[in-house]
Amino acid sequence: MLILSGFIVKEWFKSLIGAVTVLFLLISTADLINGFLQGKDATRVLLEYSLKMPDLMGKMFPICCLVATLFSLNKLKAHSELISILAAGYSYRKIYTLIGICALTVVAVQFINLGFIEPYANKVKRQEIQKSRKSEGKYLTRSSIEGGKFWYKYQNYFASFSFFDRHTNSLQNFEIYFFTPSHTSEKIIRADKATFIEKGRWSLQGVTVLSQLDNATFPVQTFESEMTLHLDERPEDFGEFEADLTTLNFFKLRQFISRLSKTGINIEEYEIILLNKVFLSFICLVFALLPVSTIFNPNRRSSSFGKNVVLTLLVTVVFWVLYSSSVAFGNSGAINPWLATGTVPLCFLFYVLWIFYKNRKLSA
Repeated sequence: MLILSGFIVKEWFKSLIGAVTVLFLLISTADLINGFLQGKDATRVLLEYSLKMPDLMGKMFPICCLVATLFSLNKLKAHSELISILAAGYSYRKIYTLIGICALTVVAVQFINLGFIEPYANKVKRQEIQKSRKSEGKYLTRSSIEGGKFWYKYQNYFASFSFFDRHTNSLQNFEIYFFTPSHTSEKIIRADKATFIEKGRWSLQGVTVLSQLDNATFPVQTFESEMTLHLDERPEDFGEFEADLTTLNFFKLRQFISRLSKTGINIEEYEIILLNKVFLSFICLVFALLPVSTIFNPNRRSSSFGKNVVLTLLVTVVFWVLYSSSVAFGNSGAINPWLATGTVPLCFLFYVLWIFYKNRKLSA
């Protein structure tokens, strides 16, 4: 049995390597050609391609698992090896288990890719590509997301905040430091929360104002329950806050969301970012198991290469359409983050289990 297991594993990984190689070359060729056609220099094209690859690989690995199972079993059928394996007493459950174990290696690679390599690539991308002199004045610091506050600078003030809540368009623990044209301190305003009203107007709650900082006398401190302040930023400008979340690895992102949950802010969109990494890794296992049901009909005449290709494309399209739609509902707050990210992968898994038990009863 050990020899048969090794034979199946060898065929599966050979098909996996072939699928990864072919898809990698297709994606690389298309992306590089597109970059050169846009008139970019070679260094820029290669840099953007390298930083984009972890995200592309994250979408590619589930498809490769599906293709690996389809084509490895198709090859075993074509040479009547699958019939011989089953005739030797190798059970259907063992084949499912063996391919599942093989797929777990891809699950681990996918998790490392999405949880650690992709965030690092996003961090480099923001540093090397997205940052420009034009936007540098409003550019948010990234190191602060791991424990401190976000800082940004405008023409006559520095400002900081702990979190930005997109649902209420409000900044938590807001501070703003005004300075004069001669770069001396003018006043400091601290507020528990700053909420966007309209056209540059923000409503501050729980306000403390330190004024006359440029005088020789001691600064004057006043307290107000509420005040209105004009800022040049709009809620859209704080989109960089969420962009920074994509630069955190899995564990730092989980810690950040845990801290964020204690503030009372809606964290569903941030949980979806975290859960995506888990379920897009898990789906590699499900995709690998989907085609295993073909072992219940091991006759090579029932196997069709064209049929397998159409099945691969159909399953891939259906999954990504359903999964993207579900995540979109989650981001809008219509459904829970766990349901948004987990419903489609788990439905595919239940389908795999249902097919297995149904066919096992028929073949018994």
